[in-house]
Amino acid sequence: MKSVNEDITVIKNGWDTTWENKIYGLGRHLNLYPHHSVVSFLMRKFPQLQNRTKIRVLEVGCGAGNNLWFAAREGFQVAGIDGASSAIEFAEKRFEQDGLKGDLRVGDFQSLDWDSGIFDIVIDRQSVLCNRLDVIEQTFDEVKRVLKRGGTFFSMMYSDRHPEIVNGRHLGDNSYDNFRIGYFKDCGIVHFSPVDEIKSIYGDRFDIKSLTHVAETQFDCETWNESPHNGYWRVECLKND
Repeated sequence: MKSVNEDITVIKNGWDTTWENKIYGLGRHLNLYPHHSVVSFLMRKFPQLQNRTKIRVLEVGCGAGNNLWFAAREGFQVAGIDGASSAIEFAEKRFEQDGLKGDLRVGDFQSLDWDSGIFDIVIDRQSVLCNRLDVIEQTFDEVKRVLKRGGTFFSMMYSDRHPEIVNGRHLGDNSYDNFRIGYFKDCGIVHFSPVDEIKSIYGDRFDIKSLTHVAETQFDCETWNESPHNGYWRVECLKND
């Protein structure tokens, strides 16, 4: 949420309150269906139903629980955390209506309220990036702590090649806020990582097994002119120590 002068993003306990006050609390982004990247990752890693029932999955920044709803329906044991109580309430009601079980909590990414070494998979689908770099790094430390040895961290981060980076105010650490126009308007802080930062924030904590940069472009179907539309990293890591 913005302060009185509408120019400074308010942070409380490592969570940008914009997502409660201007997004989830107003019924925005309460997504019902999973993101295709999460579906692809989970089904590729655990294609057989019988292999999923003992697999524990945590999503950091689970929002309305759409990804976990899918995972629970597919037999995984699921848990999720989000700083927005409206999103967790929505997710809990949906799980209950569909007869699904999930450990869904309101909390701070920087201090995950679970024991160490209990999850096989942790998912971050472009959620942790809604913070400054120091919070991102502390969150990744917590992700490493709660993962089992050999567990997988699947994460997505916007890259510094995202075209809408120019619409925000640079805060000095590859984080931006105060987006006046475009997709990120009213979204508070967004972090955009260059490749060297990806190597350090993931590689200093995990073994990076797969790193993909996705650059999407959009065409005007009348002029056939091409323009950049999106840019993000897709990262798969293992905890091996």
